[in-house]
Amino acid sequence: MKSGECVIRDDANSITEQIKQADVIVWATPIYYYEISGQMKVMIDRANSLYETDYQFRDVYLLSTAAENEDGVDHRAINGLKGWVACYPKSHFVGSVFAGGVDGSNTIKDHPALKKAYEIRKAIQ
Repeated sequence: MKSGECVIRDDANSITEQIKQADVIVWATPIYYYEISGQMKVMIDRANSLYETDYQFRDVYLLSTAAENEDGVDHRAINGLKGWVACYPKSHFVGSVFAGGVDGSNTIKDHPALKKAYEIRKAIQ
């Protein structure tokens, strides 16, 4: 880990290098069982090699969807990502957008969360 690169040699190293050089990171995940997806968790874990590097990212966001639409569906996912962000003192969690009630491609169209995500995107530029 002191090298700033994961010891496992695969495509994750090129992804973590892009994370390291990014100004802003926007993670996106479906919510499964009120948590981030396993794939996102693995990528977060693989980014451990960045802890002791001169990473560039400062702002971190989360975009998430779930079939469930109740308040709090995304809270554990947000808290998990905040835990990751806390390991990088130069960065901070800025915010999240949650699209609940999404259980197919036709259910995201015109979802109010899309407007919020668009507004965040405009603010990043």
